[in-house]
Amino acid sequence: MIHIAPGTVSGRLTAPASKSHLQRVILAASLAAGESRIHGPGHSADGQACLGVIRSLGAQVEVEENLLRIVGGGPVRSSILDCGESGFCLRSSAAVAALGDQSFTLIGHGSLATRPMDMVLEPLRQLGARCETVNGRAPITVCGPLTGGRARVDGSASSQFLSGLLLALPRAAGDSELEVAGLRSGSYVRMTLDVLAAFGVQVEAAKDLSRFRVRGGQTYRPADLAVEGDWSGAAFLLVAGAVAGQVTVAGLDRASAQADRAILEALAAAGADLCWDGPDLRVGRAELRAFDFDATDCPDLFPPLATLACSARGTSRIAGVARLGAKECDRGAALVTELSALGADLRVRDGVMEITGGPLAGGTVDPHNDHRMAMACAVAGLASRQGVIMEGEACVAKSYPGFFQALDSLRGRP
Repeated sequence: MIHIAPGTVSGRLTAPASKSHLQRVILAASLAAGESRIHGPGHSADGQACLGVIRSLGAQVEVEENLLRIVGGGPVRSSILDCGESGFCLRSSAAVAALGDQSFTLIGHGSLATRPMDMVLEPLRQLGARCETVNGRAPITVCGPLTGGRARVDGSASSQFLSGLLLALPRAAGDSELEVAGLRSGSYVRMTLDVLAAFGVQVEAAKDLSRFRVRGGQTYRPADLAVEGDWSGAAFLLVAGAVAGQVTVAGLDRASAQADRAILEALAAAGADLCWDGPDLRVGRAELRAFDFDATDCPDLFPPLATLACSARGTSRIAGVARLGAKECDRGAALVTELSALGADLRVRDGVMEITGGPLAGGTVDPHNDHRMAMACAVAGLASRQGVIMEGEACVAKSYPGFFQALDSLRGRP
């Protein structure tokens, strides 16, 4: 149990490592012949799960302080690939595992066992592999090898499996063409393309990411690169600065392909005090106003955006609630329940969350074993009268294990 007391924040810290970038780099390194060096990987649970998967697939992994050394190839160690609670790891590793000619079973834990996985079935079959799920859910069983060919990919629920195919298909024997329908979160696919380029792999992509041509038989070159700072985790720190003082975050790439860089647009629309000082981004408290924002392509921003809206004068509207149902919890429903328990005035109408700002009383919340819910409620506690009490705060380990220590380092006095 943890109590987040009301009060101000002030200080400078470094953004956590992006688990989205890290997992793409880990999978790419596992496909390279030779040693890749990955700097600043962080300690997220999702990253650790992905490392476990590539070890099972035969990669050698050496963990040093702030550095990963990964050598691809090697004999398979296990046919069971435990993806923890990482949706990206499960969906993307299904494609990577299908490169081999033996059967693998990919398993997940927690809410991941209930999240939809049916989008992997037909594309893998069309590209030469065998694939089965349990009523469209994990576990997923795959057996390759992927041979290449043509496939249609549904990107409406998630772009994660598409990223997995783009990582795997350059190693297939034949060329491939992918047609993508209803793509969401396209910026994360662009991140995947950037990672491929860093490992010397080429993929032709339509400007709107609706079609891809992938030449088979390519060789991944080992890479030496740093993991990007995470805009998703940093969003909570930036909102904390906007509602409760001033926070400077280092280590963010203002030109990043991460979708959650859009938090800058929302903070500006709300009237927060924003300033870049070289590589550092400073956000300070100001008189916040209501804002409208479409989070359809960056649904992980919904929790910090909702917290920001609670401190903004007027009624803010955040679109894209439909993207929240298949996360670690039903985040739309959870945000309404838990922020209402703190005294917020919010509702969902026609896929839009409406939040009328005003003083929060504070109280006890349930983070629903969802790392982003826990961080959102903690930041809301800063701007409340009584603060916030929550149990299960350890769920932040999924993406940002040091979140509460970081928040504590910024604490001022009520």
